[in-house]
Amino acid sequence: MRRTLCALLLLTLFAPTALGQPKTEPAPQTVDAGSSVYQKVVRSTVWVHSDRGGGKLATGTGSLVDKGRRLVLTNYHVVGDVKAATVYFPEFEGREGKKTISERKYYTDRAGKLGITGEVLELDKQADLALIRIDRVPDGATELPLAPESPDPGQSVHSIGNPGKSGALWVYTPGKVRQVYSKKWKVKLDERTTVSFEAKVIETDSPTNPGDSGGPLVNDKGELVGVTQGGALDAQSISIFVDLSEVKRLVNRRSVQLLRAGAAPATQPKDPPKAPREKALESKDDGKFFGETAWKRVAPTAEKLLKEKNTDFVVETFMTPPKGDADKIAALKPAEREKFFKEMVDARAKELKLHGVYVLVSKKPATLYIEVSKDLPADLGPKLKSALLASFKENKFDEGLAKVIDMTLEAKGLGEKK
Repeated sequence: MRRTLCALLLLTLFAPTALGQPKTEPAPQTVDAGSSVYQKVVRSTVWVHSDRGGGKLATGTGSLVDKGRRLVLTNYHVVGDVKAATVYFPEFEGREGKKTISERKYYTDRAGKLGITGEVLELDKQADLALIRIDRVPDGATELPLAPESPDPGQSVHSIGNPGKSGALWVYTPGKVRQVYSKKWKVKLDERTTVSFEAKVIETDSPTNPGDSGGPLVNDKGELVGVTQGGALDAQSISIFVDLSEVKRLVNRRSVQLLRAGAAPATQPKDPPKAPREKALESKDDGKFFGETAWKRVAPTAEKLLKEKNTDFVVETFMTPPKGDADKIAALKPAEREKFFKEMVDARAKELKLHGVYVLVSKKPATLYIEVSKDLPADLGPKLKSALLASFKENKFDEGLAKVIDMTLEAKGLGEKK
């Protein structure tokens, strides 16, 4: 009897495995589709500024559709008939660099550094589309792929925009496709101008707003299927997007396809013209920061940049600033000290008629200031300063100088081939 009870007990304990029943596994964590799409698409999405003159600024959204040719897609009514525009790509923060910095003030306060100018290159006024060719594409920006075909009614779609009434930029909006069809409509660009459009459009239930115009509409794979045109003011939950087929018609124009990847915009020469300088500007190490071997590279670098790229390169170090009392300057608040050295560098650059890179290092007070011309990459100055500071903190002054030289040459396409 005891054997029978033991057998029944063992069968009960091991029955699920013995009978071939699957073990219960914890359900895998699902990734929200909207969040996943947003992370893919936001790095392709830009905030567009179009200066209409007279203090009037039109803003909208766009997307990078060709990284090699540096092409940003937006609406015609965002840029109007103005030949130039400025775009801002999103910046990121957080441990993994995935959190979008969405505050408008962050970008307007850094307009000189983050704003990228571009030429309005192609217009399709009938379909309300435009292509901007920007001067450069920042690191981390990605190209938004075009979907193979237009979406179907009932399909989930996602859009990102910069609505003017919102306090945030790069705002996500989900939606469903209601229908895809051909449409004629009118839009009031300003108090005096009304334009007519005719194109194939996608109608969705997405709640879009002014400022979203020109932004991307994508499918669940993060592929572009349309361009935000606007919401219907006299209807609820109806928004209009210019269909993918119109986008393809624009980007496949012969004039667009003939653009060379990486070529500078036709209206923006690689190096702005300036009177050629016969001899490179001299640098000086009065602060005695660098060794003889490291310092010997400065003059040849300046000569090479001037001869081949018409660009100046100057490094000046001081024991104390040539103007002002060192102790009083050291006692200034950080912002006031920064202002003092900026004014000093600006005056020096004007005196030298300098066009290129200027590096100032002071021993007392310990200060580093770097100025670069606007035609150089906007992030070059911060990168040079960061590299030099990192080396100085480890007392590797020669190594820091070498990094500055190498990075400057590379920025002008004169780096050594490896």
